[in-house]
Order: sequence, then C-alpha cells, then structure tokens
Amino acid sequence: MERPLATLLESLTLPGHRAATQHWLDLYRAAGNRVPALSSLDPLRFPAALPDTWIVDRDEDGGFRYHLLGENMIAWQGSNPKGQTFEEIYTPSVLPIVTAMVRQVVERPAICHQHTLSTTRNRLSPVPSERIALPLAGSDGRIRHLFGVTVYKTRDGHGDGMIRTDIQSEHWYPVAQAEIADTATTT
Repeated sequence: MERPLATLLESLTLPGHRAATQHWLDLYRAAGNRVPALSSLDPLRFPAALPDTWIVDRDEDGGFRYHLLGENMIAWQGSNPKGQTFEEIYTPSVLPIVTAMVRQVVERPAICHQHTLSTTRNRLSPVPSERIALPLAGSDGRIRHLFGVTVYKTRDGHGDGMIRTDIQSEHWYPVAQAEIADTATTT
C-alpha cells in the first residue's frame, strides 16, 4: 500500500525508527528534496537505533551485500555478514522476499515500512519484527545504498538466522522521481 511521504513519521511508533527516519527526512530536505548521500548520515542523530541498524550496498551487477550491521542485527544472524552478498546469507525461501524489498527501495525509489514474522533454524515459533528501509545515494549521486532499522521483538532465536519470513504489513512511501531527476538517470 502506498502512502504519501508526508505521513511517514506518524506511522512509526518505535523510537529508533522515528529518530533514524527523522534524520533521513532532515537530510532529504537539506539536499533540496533529493535522496541523501550515505556519507551524510550522522549516527549521533539516532543512537538508540544503532544496535538495530543496517546498511546494504547495491553492486554494479545488481546484487546486494551488507555494508554494516549493528550489534542486534549481528546477533540475529549469528555472525557478522559484512561484505557478504544476500545469496551467501539468506535461504532460498527468504532471498526473493528480501531482495524484492531492497530492489524496490533503490529502483523506485521509495521508503518501505514492514511488519514481518520470521522463523529461525532453532525456533519454529515466528518472531515478530518491524523494519524501515530508506534509500541512499553514493558519492556519484546514484541511488545504490539502503539504510535501515530492523527491530526483532524478542531475543529468542538469535544467533541462527532466518529460514522463513512472512510480511504481515507493508507500506511504501514513494520519493517522487521529479525530486531526484538528476540521479534517476544515472541508476
């Protein structure tokens, strides 16, 4: 379901999501309503979200790999997947779901807010989570990074990664193409 960008903050209830998103929106406005650059992120603006934060890079071949993960994200995975591609990390049932979401964030571009249920290898009861994923530009102005915050609402199941994820709700907040016309032509 699509929603206007102006309504994004009112839909977020978790403090870390709100702080990270407010920072992104401030950067967006400061950049003249253009997707902000990865280098412009200031982690001091969203300290509560840092353990749940992640950054993903889009490779030249169109694949995705982790650039950075916070402590809770590393604990959830069971190891630090920094530098690994999605194909190296996710199971065949999870890979298409995660890849479709990040691809849309970068290519549309748009912000995605999801509620999911994830099953891990050692815990068959689904774990609820909430995720916000925001597009970022590289130093060349091309949109090829994602900045996100994912909060798993239980500590059970950490350390063994996802084997299944089901999207319970998903809202998209498009960033108008006209607002980023000079970077859209170079992606």
